[in-house]
Amino acid sequence: MAHLESLKVVAKPNFNPTTAEERRRHKLIVKLQEQLCLAEAQLGGSPYKRMRWVDTVDGQGEPHRVQRPVRVKQWWCKNVAGSVLLTVRYGAKLLPIANGMTAIEVGSLAELPNTITTVIQAVDAGELDTELAAASKDRQFVKTKVDKRAGGKK
Repeated sequence: MAHLESLKVVAKPNFNPTTAEERRRHKLIVKLQEQLCLAEAQLGGSPYKRMRWVDTVDGQGEPHRVQRPVRVKQWWCKNVAGSVLLTVRYGAKLLPIANGMTAIEVGSLAELPNTITTVIQAVDAGELDTELAAASKDRQFVKTKVDKRAGGKK
């Protein structure tokens, strides 16, 4: 116990996004951090693989969990001039960054991680809140009534 007494122990704060804006920001920041990892891996010459757990059944019918890679699409491409263009997506929608423009001209691939970090800071500061709200408003699911007499079919 003498070792633990030398440490400053505090309660861990819980981060639970409470408002819709915070949830949208958090979701976009997670995806941008994934793009940052993908860009750094591409610069390092190694493949980036995000893994997820999947429940499967083996040949004997026994269930077990295995890890499978998830395909991560990159949000950047090269234009005709050879410079890198970065787009920001919220779901399947391209977010307009400024004045309806949806791409950021980065220059070279080496500058891409710094640009993604700048976009993460902008999202965290709330600079894209109106664009995120507009994109999520378009994604609203419409609840339909289910006719119980028809066996749960619409």
